[in-house]
Amino acid sequence: MHNAQPNNSVIKNRYRILDVLGQGGSSITYEAEDRVTGHHVALKELSLKGLSDWKKLELFEREAQVLEGLNHPGIPKYVDYFQVDTDCDRYFYIVQELAKGRSISDLVIAGARFSEADTRHIAIEILQILEYLHSLSPPIIHRDIKPQNIIRGHDDRIFLVDFGAVQSVYRNTIAFGSTVVGTFGYMAPEQFRGHAYPTTDLYGLGATLINLLTHQNPADLPQTRLKMDFRGVVNVSEAFANWLEGLIEPLAEERFESARTARLALTRPRLTATKGLQYPAGSDIQLTYDRHHLFLNIPPTGLRRAAFRGHFNVALAWNSIAWFVGLAILPVFSLGAAVIFFVPFWAIGLGLAWRAFWTALEHVTLDISQERFTLKRKMLICKSVHQGHVANLERVALETILLSNDQPVKTLALREGVYSHQFGISLSIAEKEWLQETLDNFIQRQKSK
Repeated sequence: MHNAQPNNSVIKNRYRILDVLGQGGSSITYEAEDRVTGHHVALKELSLKGLSDWKKLELFEREAQVLEGLNHPGIPKYVDYFQVDTDCDRYFYIVQELAKGRSISDLVIAGARFSEADTRHIAIEILQILEYLHSLSPPIIHRDIKPQNIIRGHDDRIFLVDFGAVQSVYRNTIAFGSTVVGTFGYMAPEQFRGHAYPTTDLYGLGATLINLLTHQNPADLPQTRLKMDFRGVVNVSEAFANWLEGLIEPLAEERFESARTARLALTRPRLTATKGLQYPAGSDIQLTYDRHHLFLNIPPTGLRRAAFRGHFNVALAWNSIAWFVGLAILPVFSLGAAVIFFVPFWAIGLGLAWRAFWTALEHVTLDISQERFTLKRKMLICKSVHQGHVANLERVALETILLSNDQPVKTLALREGVYSHQFGISLSIAEKEWLQETLDNFIQRQKSK
């Protein structure tokens, strides 16, 4: 570690040092005044002379590259990246907007107590940031979620800072798979093996939230089968404790599927699947999966579902008009003209009616392994089977196929290149959202292996 610059030093004839915000293993972060704009900024400094490992410079440069491309209100904006040469050293700098407030680590040290409501608020804000980071192409993994890197502003805004350990999934897969980065106590088990996934950040968040509630380093808590046992030292609801469990599972595949799934489980629990497969209330869907295989069974939903009523209403309206008008004026047409003019409309009407009943009576199964998938749809004696390679699947999406009472009716769609295999239209919107999230995350994991 090199020595900090004295206060009132001016860097690059622009940034005047005001105070030291923090010192890490190889860098120092200052609060500085930008003499061009008058704004206060965070100035992160790395000394080439003080480096013990060239990997630290690589991480520093990667942090600057990543920050330049980010745009989220919970991440201080990137301002500049530059280097300064002196007679005896070379310094590298990253400049960001200053997140005004205090780290939640400082608040814990100062004795601040966080209620369940406070902790939930912080969790939701960080999860929204992680949703953004993990949705980028390629996904960005922070890898160092901990209390020191979360700032609570004076207006209760939450910021995520210090992207010095950040990586992209693609870069990690290609070149940096053996890099171990993180903070002991907040690192997911896979980080000790040099691996990181989007769910790795969820583990760090879970450990951070437990620190807020217990004022203890998660590494000091007792463990049961490599999983921290926090329940005896927190005073939270059973539902919130169960939710925290879903963040800190030692096996990455047993945690929440994604930041979005974790957020929905906290704010709209009936929409989400967790490691315990908590289905939407009242659902008859059967879903089982592990790291390598998924099987989905959607039994017929019957004639009472809203999707059936939407299709049926459209079919009824079309057929009523087509058949009434057709039969009323049929006598004035010759038989040949009637066939040419009316039969197409009647055929469309019958097709709409058929689709309405298919919606209510179809039985769907979806079987996905590491390499192949099979989608089967059956209605009475009619059957449709499609097989293909998982590598050709793009995603599972929700597609709007019609409007009912001016409201969109959506269906699940398994997208395979230019093809879209639709199913599950009769499910509730809660079931569709839950399945879309679960299936899409499973497929993306299989493709990344």
